[in-house]
Amino acid sequence: MNKILKLILIMLTIGLLMAGCSADSTSTPQSEAEGNLSTYQLEINLPGKKSEFIIDNQGRLKSKVESSSADSTISLSLDKGTTVLDKDRQPLRVIHAVVDLSPPPLPEDAYTVGPAYNLGPQGAIFDPQLKLTLSYDPETLPEGVREDNLYIAYYDGTEWREPFYKKVDTEVHSVTTHVYHFTTFAILVPKKLAPPSTPILGTRVGNLAPNFQLDNLEGQTISLNDLRDKPVIVNFWATRCSPCVNEMPYIQQVYDEWSGRGLMMLAINRGESSSKVEKFLQSHNLSLPVLLDTNRDVALRYNIWAIPSTFFIDKDGIIKDIKIGAFPSKEEVEKSLSKIMP
Repeated sequence: MNKILKLILIMLTIGLLMAGCSADSTSTPQSEAEGNLSTYQLEINLPGKKSEFIIDNQGRLKSKVESSSADSTISLSLDKGTTVLDKDRQPLRVIHAVVDLSPPPLPEDAYTVGPAYNLGPQGAIFDPQLKLTLSYDPETLPEGVREDNLYIAYYDGTEWREPFYKKVDTEVHSVTTHVYHFTTFAILVPKKLAPPSTPILGTRVGNLAPNFQLDNLEGQTISLNDLRDKPVIVNFWATRCSPCVNEMPYIQQVYDEWSGRGLMMLAINRGESSSKVEKFLQSHNLSLPVLLDTNRDVALRYNIWAIPSTFFIDKDGIIKDIKIGAFPSKEEVEKSLSKIMP
């Protein structure tokens, strides 16, 4: 009888121990749980208006940011999920913008339109980039100045520079650019403008797109100049680029729908072999016209520092829009396409 009682006690003890292990194995330490749920307030102070947004403990925004000053002359935009960090790579707690009453001396060949703004703090990091929009009064533009010649310049500590990307909205009278670091920003316009009939060769919106010649997958040489009188989309991409792969179905859909209306598409692969590209196209059921920039010469000529990068070129060879980064939908591709299609 004593043996039976001892056996029962042993079995009960084992059962209690197993129950205890099971509870421990599925629980999360309080400190770890609290750490995963930590959030911070990102305060954005623009002239006359303050807004707050939530970021997690990795500095990622929990929602899209659209913040404007009280008079709507300056606006900041960041996508949901954007990482915002300070110079010590900690979650950023504040962004501020103030009118710079004593901005650095302007370049001799440019006018300023509206006030300059100083954005801070110094050393802040954004991934992906922040969008800055400045508004202007068209009545204050110098005589003869076209609105599409305006651009937002930034001061790099030595001189004013024009960013790679700009978008002028002549309906609401604003200019937008991408911001990678904080400094002083202002809308500028050149004092001497090239005649509209003689566009400048370059890779900015409004420039005449540089010519190039590349082979397609069939070994035929394609020249951009040979496509004059037709609207052209030039998309720089690579199979190893996840954002490129993600947007490819939208690029294909636009090509399928609009090629019958005269649209030309040149998907320029940067630095990969024809066999690798062909295998990728087959596996993803894509039939885009692809050119091979094996030595990356054309990418260098077009100042490509990030892919995907897409240029929308009208029938006269003028760059009408530029998109750095992946398109999130077919509709977004068509918004840019509308600038070059008749």
